Amino acid sequence: MLATRKRVRRPRVVHLNGDPAPLAPALAPALVAMTMILAALVLVLPLMMGQRTADTMTASALLLMIGAVAATLLGSLSGQVALPSRGWLIFAGLFTAWVVLQVLPWPTLARLFGPYPEVLWQQHDWAPRTWSPDPGATLRGWAAFVALFTIAWLTSQLPRRLRLWLWITVVASALFQGVYGLLAHAGGATEIFGIWARNNVGMVHGSFSNRNLYAGYLALTWPLVAAIWFVRRVPVIHQWPVEVRGALSLISAGIVGAAMLGSASRLGAAGGVLAMALMLLLWGHHRQMIGRSPWPGVAAAITALVAATWYGLTPLATRLLATGEEVRGEVVALVLREAPSNWWLFGVGLGGFEAAFKQLQPGHIGGWWDYLHNDVLQFALEMGLMGVALLLMVAVALWRRWRLSTERAALYAGLGGMGIIALGDFSWHIPATQVVIAMMLGTLLARGRRPEPPESSEI
Repeated sequence: MLATRKRVRRPRVVHLNGDPAPLAPALAPALVAMTMILAALVLVLPLMMGQRTADTMTASALLLMIGAVAATLLGSLSGQVALPSRGWLIFAGLFTAWVVLQVLPWPTLARLFGPYPEVLWQQHDWAPRTWSPDPGATLRGWAAFVALFTIAWLTSQLPRRLRLWLWITVVASALFQGVYGLLAHAGGATEIFGIWARNNVGMVHGSFSNRNLYAGYLALTWPLVAAIWFVRRVPVIHQWPVEVRGALSLISAGIVGAAMLGSASRLGAAGGVLAMALMLLLWGHHRQMIGRSPWPGVAAAITALVAATWYGLTPLATRLLATGEEVRGEVVALVLREAPSNWWLFGVGLGGFEAAFKQLQPGHIGGWWDYLHNDVLQFALEMGLMGVALLLMVAVALWRRWRLSTERAALYAGLGGMGIIALGDFSWHIPATQVVIAMMLGTLLARGRRPEPPESSEI
């Protein structure tokens, strides 16, 4: 008899920032623990949004930074996470160097670039010493940037199977926010978790004190909530029958869509609807099923039916008609019209908008405006042309890394919806939303090692 050679199955390798590939070592326990830390941030941060006070915002930012440090340590111990690549380091270096100049105690820089009225320089006993009028806020903003930059890079390094667990966690968080918001509203709850007062009892806002920020969070995650059931090889889910996954997609999308629309946030609803439409367009293009698949139309119809049946959409319609009460547009127009040109050229300092705006704020606009309610313009005003250049670097990198899959279509769509919201709100400044955005950007900016195999055309 001829001797037969026994085939030995070799373990699969996970490339640093790509999909599983042959001949890779098994996942290190530290890498799994790092993923658990990132997932914990996704779950916990939205639960800390019940009141936007100095204490709660500081606590959530501190948790974000602690989580980033812990995840970095675990990633380094795993031996499967590389240092950031050159492009990433250039971006971080430019951002950091600009911030250092803004907080450097050098009166010459303050005089040349600082957003100070001339009267301050006439004081002999006191004069500005830093470019930024609020160096403390600038340093806090930089610390948040470092944490988010780190989380984005770590996510880009995750093997696909661990990254998919992160998306399951994001979907679970969004569904919790949707269900909790709907139940709290239906039950007439006056508090969030029995701790914080609900500021808008007549509208849905989950564990977020601000219904606009709540709607922004749901708009960001809504496409992923609908798409996760059809992403290739999602742990556990991919084994379920296609009929079950289709039904769960419709139900999940309906819950989150109803909660988002029930918040009566005009911009949140617009961003969410745009995000879902963009996801369905990209998903259909990727699967080559545009015009032939009934699922996009059915999903949109079910989502609208759930929202209309539960709420009648009357609060949202009322808000859409209440344009005369809007102050945010007046503030944006005022900044565009009155802000000196050197503010736009050099920036007023990261986090310095609140202090700088006091010079422009007219008497009939009261309150403290810590945000411009336009994240794009605020970042450009605080960082100047350098900030614009940094945004363009990200946009170019996204364009160069462009490729479609069901997973990536949902991520592109969520960020697209958030781009609309950034034109009229400040969701990009909120830690619960920031951490999900960082993970999405990290995934989309990761350098792919090889194209993904074609997905099943079951649905």
